[in-house]
Amino acid sequence: MAGTRAGRGWRRVLGRLAALAAVTCLAIYLLAERALSHLDAITAAGPEAIARADHPLPAYEDWALFLTAQVLPLRQPGAAEVKPGRIFRDCPDCPEMVEIPAGFYLMGSPLFEWDRYRQIFSPRDWRTRIESANREGPRRLVHIARPFALSRYEITFAQWDAAQDDPAWADATELYPRKPVLTGVTGYQNRAVTMVNQFDARGFARWMSRHTGRPYRIPTEAEWEYAARAGTVTARPWGNAIGWNNATCMGCGDRWPEKRIGPVGLYAPNGFGLYDMIGNGREWVRDCFASYVAASITDGSAWVRPGCVFGVAKGESAYAEAWRNRSAYRVGPHLHNALEGGTIRLLREMD
Repeated sequence: MAGTRAGRGWRRVLGRLAALAAVTCLAIYLLAERALSHLDAITAAGPEAIARADHPLPAYEDWALFLTAQVLPLRQPGAAEVKPGRIFRDCPDCPEMVEIPAGFYLMGSPLFEWDRYRQIFSPRDWRTRIESANREGPRRLVHIARPFALSRYEITFAQWDAAQDDPAWADATELYPRKPVLTGVTGYQNRAVTMVNQFDARGFARWMSRHTGRPYRIPTEAEWEYAARAGTVTARPWGNAIGWNNATCMGCGDRWPEKRIGPVGLYAPNGFGLYDMIGNGREWVRDCFASYVAASITDGSAWVRPGCVFGVAKGESAYAEAWRNRSAYRVGPHLHNALEGGTIRLLREMD
């Protein structure tokens, strides 16, 4: 009898602890939803309200949102405001640019996003596999305080070659002119330029600044993912599944059968009106690579450090399997890596 009563007592204790845990989790979730509603209201109030909102949430809502976002997809703040941006050019032969509004978003992937842990099963040493487990986290709220513009398409071979032909290239970039060639291929001028490293990408941006008198650069990782997601929390801008004929990557469709970088703009754009943010070429961003996302950086700036050797490239490419072609996926090639696959997308700062 004593043993029976003790067993019932333990069950009651465990039941109460489970109830307390459930109530706590529900309270945290409701606070996270409340935080998103507050961010929705700031976004709806317009650019000035967004720019002023350096600390938009009280600490308890901020922590509730951070904790909940690690586990649940939730939704992006201000997603209802997403629409295709204004398209413009700074000169007749310049790349088309798309204006991206300021706002907030949840960067990275939740713990239970399918394919987040595929790196662990890659044929690498165990230390590298374990470090890869948190490559897309921790997920956190990022504040993009000012609007910017991204090139509507990846920079093409034609645009790159035109820059190399400009006598001002070397002076503007401190780089020698160089024209990569896709061996075994003819008529590839409308394909995304590849065989470019991060220094080439930054050089092209400096040349564009000199050419137009406007401030160009490559985006930070946070800016890139904000633009790629366009208000979505799914693994890709169009949904969680790769689907068919949504992007140029391995096993992703038959619209571009070559397993090499292809023409730009073959597929539907995302919510902001940007093409090929997923697939085709992995796009250089300004950050240094680490096996985690620096949670302390929440203002959209780049994570850089002295002696940086590896950079970050986003969006993956035609040379990668479907599971790698996701909004949160990040890879860290050497800054001088100029193999096929890497490409350029420009950012233009707005006045």
